[in-house]
Amino acid sequence: MAKFEQYKDKNNKRKWLFSGYVATDPITEKKIVTTRKGFDTKAEASLEFDKLKASILKGSKKKRTITFQELYDDWLEQHRKSVKSSTVATNRRFIEGHVLPKFGKLTLDQITVSFCQKCVNEWHDKYKQYHYIRRATAQVMNYGVSMELMESNPMKKTILPRKKEEEKKPNFYSKDELHEFMTFVKTLDNYKYYAFFRLLAITGMRKSEALGLYIKDLNIFNKTLTIGKTIAIDEYDQVVLQTPKTKNSYRTISLDDETIRILQKWFSIQKEDYFKLGFNTSKAKQLMFSNMSNDLYYPQVVNDWLDWIYDKAEKEGLTLKRISPHGFRHTACSLMFESGATINEVQKRLGHKDVKATMNIYAHVSPQQAENTSQKLANYLGF
Repeated sequence: MAKFEQYKDKNNKRKWLFSGYVATDPITEKKIVTTRKGFDTKAEASLEFDKLKASILKGSKKKRTITFQELYDDWLEQHRKSVKSSTVATNRRFIEGHVLPKFGKLTLDQITVSFCQKCVNEWHDKYKQYHYIRRATAQVMNYGVSMELMESNPMKKTILPRKKEEEKKPNFYSKDELHEFMTFVKTLDNYKYYAFFRLLAITGMRKSEALGLYIKDLNIFNKTLTIGKTIAIDEYDQVVLQTPKTKNSYRTISLDDETIRILQKWFSIQKEDYFKLGFNTSKAKQLMFSNMSNDLYYPQVVNDWLDWIYDKAEKEGLTLKRISPHGFRHTACSLMFESGATINEVQKRLGHKDVKATMNIYAHVSPQQAENTSQKLANYLGF
């Protein structure tokens, strides 16, 4: 507690002072101890003490003087308690790579809407994922507003520039292109590639979902596959197995006889190869596709497999159309529609949250599908 007492100043006049504990700063959590002198009456000293205490408790002296870096550090600690580790990793990459270099040393009162807009425009010019950088920055500032460290969120007031129009190459295979790809992969001395990409093309699952499958997820009697896990990279750059993207991503889908046969053949090859390495692949949580340590692959490995396949084909004089791993998901979607599947059937098989995502892919179906649609209409009209 602070104490009030009289003293004589250098002119030998009686004055009042207060000294001691005033309050605990709500932001720094430090106890404020101070001495103030020069008051003519005890009432004046008491009034000043009350003003100082109220100011500290309100945080007005500190509210807008912390830096964005300090705000980010506090937000990150809270963020880790709210989302998956892979989401933390993604936001850290965006913020620490692109935001902190511009905002880190600024105090919160120095961050204006115009400065934020300038940064958004620069991100738009340099990075395809500029809108994700803006969104991550806004999340940090939202936290600042919630903690009453900022009066408003200047990033939310910025205008998001329009995406650049780019000519996109079709990222899926037609029926004939897929057949050509799979025929070549089958000739390679690595049956894992054949089984893996067959599975992607038939099921339309994400590569991260396929790499998280256990052998026991395949039910050969019911001819079904249960998808309920996905791999991801956490903030410490470690691969982890976690719950799927959305609740709709939990799904059990049917499998054809040939795909089941191919998978079973791969399991036998894997069992034999890994037994030689000292691994027991008969355990309950044996991965369908594991690395040489019989552990989780990093998701980038699928891209590496594809690059190797395409390069190998070119060396042998065969030019295969290049698509990304996600292109097999689009391929499955397109070919399911071509085969006559309904939108709801495709949506459930792909694990989309709603039909909008399915329709976005449907809008980019193969030229063959577009021709079929036109022919169906002509046949119906009869002229």
